[in-house]
Amino acid sequence: LCPFVVSHEVHDLGGPHLYGRSDRPATGVAPAAPWFDDDIAALGRTVAGSAAIVAAPHLRPSRQAKMFMDLNNLRDFTGPDGISRHFGCNLAVTNCPVPNWVYRGWAVPPCCKETMRHLLFYIDEVFREMGIRYIITDGVLLGSYKYGSMLDWDADIDLHIHNDDFHRLEGEVQHRVKEDGHYLRKHANNASWLLQANDHNYLLIELNLRKEYWDPHRVWRLPVEGRLFPAMEEWEEENRPMFCSTPYHYNCVDETQ
Repeated sequence: LCPFVVSHEVHDLGGPHLYGRSDRPATGVAPAAPWFDDDIAALGRTVAGSAAIVAAPHLRPSRQAKMFMDLNNLRDFTGPDGISRHFGCNLAVTNCPVPNWVYRGWAVPPCCKETMRHLLFYIDEVFREMGIRYIITDGVLLGSYKYGSMLDWDADIDLHIHNDDFHRLEGEVQHRVKEDGHYLRKHANNASWLLQANDHNYLLIELNLRKEYWDPHRVWRLPVEGRLFPAMEEWEEENRPMFCSTPYHYNCVDETQ
C-alpha cells in the first residue's frame, strides 16, 4: 500500500499549483503532510478503517516513508511543496550503519557528517577552555589541506593530544563530557580515547597518544568546515602515508571529491 497522489487542485491555494511552487493552503498544512504522518486516512478510504492497518503499524504513511528512504539509502527528501524532511540519524540516536556507505565508497550521509562536525567543534571548545593542546591529523588534516573541510568518505576524526596533556582526558575531560551529555570511553589499546555523541552512536572523534612529538609552539591553524584548527607546521606524507591504494584505508585523496 502506497500513499496515493493528489491529482486535483488543493482548495485555497489561489490558483493552479505547479510542481516546485511552495504555496501553502490557508490552513498552513502542506498538501503532502498526510503522506508523512501517522494518520492512516492518508492511505484512502478503503483502508482507513482496516484492522490490518491498526495491527501493522509499518503500513502507516510515516513508516512507509522511512522504509522507502532506508531501503534506498536516502536521508533527506524535499517535496514539491518546498518542505525538506529528514530521515537520518541525530545526536540522540544510533548513527547510520557505517558499512552501508564507507565500504561502498559512498559519501558519508549528511546526518552522520553533521554529528562528526558537531563533536569536532565541541571538543575544540572544551580543549580551548581547559588548555589541552592537540592537533588535527590523518583524514581531517588531509581534507583541510585539499578542501578546507572533512573528507566526504571519512568515518571518523583523528586528533593527536600532546603527550603532557593526554593524562587529563581520564578524569577531567571525561567528567566534563559526561556533564555535557556526550560519551567518552577509553580504547582497548589504552593509547586512545573515543568521543561519541552518546553510548550507542559510534561515530568517533579519536583522541590519540602517539610516539611522534610535536612542538606546541610550532603549529599553524587550518580551516575545517569554517573554523580554524591547530595542525603540525610540517606534515611528511611519506612518514605518515595516506594513500588510497592501502586496503580498507579511506583517509586518502587521489581525485577531487
